[in-house]
Amino acid sequence: MKARKAKGRRFIIETKYFLIMLLVAGLFIYYGILMQQTLSHANTHANTSVSSNRVGIFFDGSGGGISDNTNVSSNWIVYVGGGTPDMSVMSMGFFPEIIAIDAGDNITFVNNSSEVHTVTFLSGNPPINPLSPEADMRIGGDIYNGTGIVSSGMLLPGENYTLTFTTPGIYIYRCNYHAGMMGVVIVNPKGTPYHMTQAQYNKIAQLEESQSIAQGESLFQQVNLPATPGPNGTTIWYIDAGVMTPAAALVNLNPVSSDNISGFAQLSIISAGLMKVEVNLIGLKQGVTYNVQIFTGAAEAGGKMTYTLNPITGNSNGTGSSITMLKIDPLDPYIPTSYDIPAAGWYINVSSYKGTLALGDVIAPSASVMRFLPTTLTIHVGDTVVWTQDAPDEVHTITFVPQGMGIPEFGGPLTLIPIGGHIFNGSGYYSSGPLIPGQSYNLTFITPGIYTYVCLLHDNMGMVGTIIVLPKTFTSNQVILNSMMNMSNQISQLSSKINYIDNKIAQFNSAVSSLENSNNLTMLVQQGINNKISTLNTAILILVALVIILILTNIILIFRKRL
Repeated sequence: MKARKAKGRRFIIETKYFLIMLLVAGLFIYYGILMQQTLSHANTHANTSVSSNRVGIFFDGSGGGISDNTNVSSNWIVYVGGGTPDMSVMSMGFFPEIIAIDAGDNITFVNNSSEVHTVTFLSGNPPINPLSPEADMRIGGDIYNGTGIVSSGMLLPGENYTLTFTTPGIYIYRCNYHAGMMGVVIVNPKGTPYHMTQAQYNKIAQLEESQSIAQGESLFQQVNLPATPGPNGTTIWYIDAGVMTPAAALVNLNPVSSDNISGFAQLSIISAGLMKVEVNLIGLKQGVTYNVQIFTGAAEAGGKMTYTLNPITGNSNGTGSSITMLKIDPLDPYIPTSYDIPAAGWYINVSSYKGTLALGDVIAPSASVMRFLPTTLTIHVGDTVVWTQDAPDEVHTITFVPQGMGIPEFGGPLTLIPIGGHIFNGSGYYSSGPLIPGQSYNLTFITPGIYTYVCLLHDNMGMVGTIIVLPKTFTSNQVILNSMMNMSNQISQLSSKINYIDNKIAQFNSAVSSLENSNNLTMLVQQGINNKISTLNTAILILVALVIILILTNIILIFRKRL
């Protein structure tokens, strides 16, 4: 009897130890799986946040952002310019146009264009003459404290320039060569939480550049062959020596107060020195007058009032609008025709007696077509061709280089002044010299032949044109044939550009699809995690039920022993 009791007690003790070990093992397994799922979910969420679409990201003035700076680099990248693979269109901007960093951080500016640019901080000093040697020179060191002139000098394609910012402030910088090409660096006090990561800035940069290039490519669709009668039965033909997208900008005005006032503004240069600004608002109170102004700076950091627009009074339906005509100065005093909207550095402020109610940055990177339009022109002996430089941010030349002579490097004596006169006999060196925006150059052709000319600044980018000069004739059939040949050339160029644009649209749609797939993937991963957690909970419930069954079994055994 004693042996049976001892054996029973041993069985009960062993069972208790077994139950305790089983329960501890179950808890360890549960904790390990839960930690693994948590880490996996955290990594997935972090990766999704970095690759999230940048569209619609705005500063709301709430002070939010990335609070943990330990995972955010203090080394930033801004891309200088951009363009199409065939170098026919160049984007004139710094991407992203606005970037906010902390004091002590540095930015590496990478020339992403096939054209030369500079990164120049003037600190309130006048612009540098783009045709002077100083424009090409590096000025200052690699640290910027908000004072003096600091410049990268000429950056060739692919080159970069790194600058460290030590003093908080709002700094507008520019390219010495392109008057409207401007950007903004906001330097916050050291330790300020970053509002964006480099990945998010890269997405903004891609959007800004692609929009600019798309606008530039649309200029190829404007097939136009203007011609006017010349003396003695000749014809005067016209060619665009480079062209830029129209100086215009559409600005979204976002609410920054509980009044929830929003809207948009349209800016456009309608003639030399005259800018039209149309503002439309919603959410207004009837009879209340709202002030609208253009500031120099950035919406998220503030700036200095530059232009006052006509005020807006709320209507009964909560809307209101105004149109203001502003006289503006050239962006570069050395280029008198540089009436343009800066790519960045302006913002619109809507306010009332309560303070600021809505804000919007003016982001307007332009695009320049690096081609002569039309590229090929067929004329007759005695006809005259007039080239006009229509790009406000560019300088071009019209240069005929004879066979056996190399194309001279721009900057030498042969490149800076007009040479050869205005009667082209088919031989010799002819050049317009540098043409600033609005200037023209003409040649009358007196010898039949096929003649190629270049822009000395952009010949490496394919800015090359051809003039086909046929013998003098006055027959109507040949005139019609001539017009048909010119139109055929233009249609061919337009067709190739349309194909290129179609490819771009396909790439864009593919990118959008990728973003949608990325969002779907995130949802699938989240769903998978939820399913795993649900399965784990089920396993835990089974484990608990098993433990309860074993405990009940143990109690039954104890009860039987007592009986």
